[in-house]
Amino acid sequence: MRSAAWIARWGHTFVSSFGFGALVFFSVTGITLNHPDVFETAEPVELEFSGSLEPSLLAVSDGGVEVQRLEIVEELRAEHGLRGRVTEFRIDDDEVSVVFAAPGYSADAWIDRTSGSFQGVTVTQGTWVLLNDLHKGRDSGAAWRWLIDVSAAILIVAGLSGIWLLWYVRKRRTNGLLVTVLGAALLPLVYVLYEL
Repeated sequence: MRSAAWIARWGHTFVSSFGFGALVFFSVTGITLNHPDVFETAEPVELEFSGSLEPSLLAVSDGGVEVQRLEIVEELRAEHGLRGRVTEFRIDDDEVSVVFAAPGYSADAWIDRTSGSFQGVTVTQGTWVLLNDLHKGRDSGAAWRWLIDVSAAILIVAGLSGIWLLWYVRKRRTNGLLVTVLGAALLPLVYVLYEL
């Protein structure tokens, strides 16, 4: 049977290696989020679009609203290459508005319910905004949110297995654990001192 030290070393080595990409990505984007004035220098690209939909998709009958949401969204996507998830679909008496959002991207469309004509605008942000949105999980979908959670779990296991491994290195155990405690205490200490 393998020793506990061997298990700790094996676990720390492979979990850390597997999580290295996530560690670098979230570390770099943590810096870019903290300094948007330095990294978000590209101007957003705005493009206007227009067209028309079949008015029957926007019809209202005596029985109430019969707006065909899915058909409207799919036609807008197909006609103008809109992407992302629909974050808002508002129906007013005279107008329907639809908002699409993805990391570093948004699109808004306003549709006249009588004629079916619509106007819209897409806004594409720079690369740093895209990466920052991915860091935050903003408008990125369920799969990316799962990836963030799995990355966090991997990094927690890597950290804990590193502490476990440190326990078996007698010469460095005390100093290593002291530095670990000081590093962990530094986070709330900086916050408390900043708030005073």
